[in-house]
Amino acid sequence: MLTDLIDRRTSKEKLLDFIQLRKIVKTHEVIEWGVRNFSNRADRDARQLAEEGKIKRMEDSRKRFLFPECREDVWELVLVESDYLK
Repeated sequence: MLTDLIDRRTSKEKLLDFIQLRKIVKTHEVIEWGVRNFSNRADRDARQLAEEGKIKRMEDSRKRFLFPECREDVWELVLVESDYLK
């Protein structure tokens, strides 16, 4: 059996997997992920994922409640009905 050892996903797909794993990430964590994975467009990919409706920026009131001293944006995963069953 031949196994494909090359990961053919785009960096945006890999970033989405990272965010799905963590559920909530700050902007600096997205940029750190990009540095570790040789992607200089991780922040741009996060904004594109938000435009596609897969993630969203956390509301300011919720962000201040969870992270009172945080000045950067916080991204969170958009849950779909089927995600609640997992």
